[in-house]
Amino acid sequence: MKKAIDLGEPEEAIENKFDVSGLVNCMDGEAINGGVGKREEIMITSKPSHDSFVVSKADKVKLMNLSLIQQGTVDGIVVVESGHMTLENCVLKCEGTGVCVLTGATLTITDSEITGAQGAGVELYPGSIAILERNEIHHCNNLRTSDSSESTLGGVNIKALPAPKLKMTNNHIYNNNGYGVSTLQPTEQFFIVAEEALNEGAASGDKIDDKMICKIMQNLNLEMNNNKIEANSKGDIRH
Repeated sequence: MKKAIDLGEPEEAIENKFDVSGLVNCMDGEAINGGVGKREEIMITSKPSHDSFVVSKADKVKLMNLSLIQQGTVDGIVVVESGHMTLENCVLKCEGTGVCVLTGATLTITDSEITGAQGAGVELYPGSIAILERNEIHHCNNLRTSDSSESTLGGVNIKALPAPKLKMTNNHIYNNNGYGVSTLQPTEQFFIVAEEALNEGAASGDKIDDKMICKIMQNLNLEMNNNKIEANSKGDIRH
């Protein structure tokens, strides 16, 4: 398969810095491996000619043992549009928004670090799936805004309708300017737009009541074990 970026053999990759034009498109079945050196030594740096940095539409792709340094691009440092992306032992230094998992896509992040995002470090769109294990997510949501909903974003943000699936184990989420983990509840207008997807919902004249909101929140598939969530400015978890 054609490679978007080929870092070469491990001995060639160590202590190299790779500048890319701004957008990395990941190919199906690809594994980009920085090699056996320290992940901080293998850097892929963006340039501001595209909105996003790394975009994946592949059925299966994996990035390992490297650092992504976002410079100038404003949207997600990693955007998973479809398929399954895995990040293993990576450092993501964000300048724009963090990692975005779009509807229907799947993301696995293990033993990695995400920092500096203007919004949430990881943002799950409705109907997405994410598995986060042994990561550090910190100093995110650095965007100055008067929008109260944006100001609560921090480590991980979950857009709740249709419900995403999230499994978190042994992560450290700290020092984010917002909540450690937050859930964005649907608005009345969102219920109206999403009525077909839900197979039940509010007609345009109906009022959203607390029972319906409660039911939606109960249907969230969240599995959280042994995570350390601390020192986030708005609190640890917001439902």
